Amino acid sequence: MHGTGEVEAKVWYSKKEKMKLKQVSLNKTGKEEKKYNIKFNNFKINLYKSLPKFEKYDTINEEKKLKLFSDFYLPITLGISTYYELEEQKIALTNEEAKEKLIEKLKTEVLEEIENKDKINDIKVNVIAENQNEVEIEVIYEVIENIGTEEKIIY
Repeated sequence: MHGTGEVEAKVWYSKKEKMKLKQVSLNKTGKEEKKYNIKFNNFKINLYKSLPKFEKYDTINEEKKLKLFSDFYLPITLGISTYYELEEQKIALTNEEAKEKLIEKLKTEVLEEIENKDKINDIKVNVIAENQNEVEIEVIYEVIENIGTEEKIIY
């Protein structure tokens, strides 16, 4: 015999995070360079002489094995390194802009953890710290959830 019934309780989901008011973002400029190499087993030959001319860059490496037939590969690999130029962009946020961005980000992250969004009872936003350098926010969702489990009754 099993006991039946529902046990509902308030469960809190929360996230806390800091955001700096002065940030640096790296963005692609659209300029790129490709460099090639050939690899025989573990021996690598670079077909270029220097690193890219970009000061800041992101690298994507690809390798393609050479094949003779549909399933017969040679021990030779062609390597392609693509370098994308990046430029720094400095962003200065006001306290209000940082709070808005952080609150939206945290709300989205917490909502992903909640299974039954219809049972959200309350949302609280706490500003923990706010100064010239950063803002710290905590977002708390109060959810009514069924926490009961089915147990066998032993006499």
